[in-house]
Amino acid sequence: MSGVHKGQFKYIVWFFSLVVALLLVVSPLYLLVKYAISDSASINTGGNPIPLWPYHPTLRTFAYLFSDRLFYSVIMNSVIIASGTLLLSMVLGVPAAYALGRYRLPGIKFIIVGLISVRLFPDIASIIPIAEFFIRLNLNNTYTGAILAHTLLALPYVVFIGMSAFESIPVDLEQQAKVMGANGFQIFFLILLPLAIPGLVAAAIYTFLLSWDEFIFSYFLLGLGKITTLTLYLKQKLSYSPPQNLLATISVCLSLPVIAFTLLLQKYMTAGITAGSVK
Repeated sequence: MSGVHKGQFKYIVWFFSLVVALLLVVSPLYLLVKYAISDSASINTGGNPIPLWPYHPTLRTFAYLFSDRLFYSVIMNSVIIASGTLLLSMVLGVPAAYALGRYRLPGIKFIIVGLISVRLFPDIASIIPIAEFFIRLNLNNTYTGAILAHTLLALPYVVFIGMSAFESIPVDLEQQAKVMGANGFQIFFLILLPLAIPGLVAAAIYTFLLSWDEFIFSYFLLGLGKITTLTLYLKQKLSYSPPQNLLATISVCLSLPVIAFTLLLQKYMTAGITAGSVK
């Protein structure tokens, strides 16, 4: 096979691989949106094949969902818990990531293993002692308890992603800043933190996504109280046989804020690469 044919073959393989990858990503989103805007006739076809696109696309299910006053409080609960988890995880995780990534502390391997061990066990196994501990502290059925529980899940990832971000920054920048008279706080907040933004943004997106979609901890800590998140709201709807378009609509409402949050922060992943290094 000549070089030209090899190049064409590689191009064809890459092209079809890209098409397959796009189909794998787009197909679930297409089905989700399709069912969310489907009319009853497009779902209950009486044994006929389900159409690839609704006969009469409608937003009635969205109107029905947003006519429920409880749904607005559910969204606000999810926003409060996810935002609080994001803030607390970053406040605790970023300094810890800097310390573990920059300094060779005694017993650092045990610290890292301890962080990893938090995520070694499945959530269903670790929720029992955590829920019992939170109940004794009267933190169940509270925003604080849910935020602390979600932070427990997200913090190890924030620390490890942050460690990689800080370790990739040359040590010479710190030394030069010290020579120029900068103190530790100035070095961290004005030089290192802007350069670590790309990795930290990735950690922030993951933290928000984890808290927004988390179910098990929310169910055991909030499931019997007045605070209901979107995942618990979806579970309540599943307790009876709801129409597929209603489930798809709730799932769309679960997905859209995450997509918007990701797109909002995506620009900072490249904007922070050179910020601070020139100064």
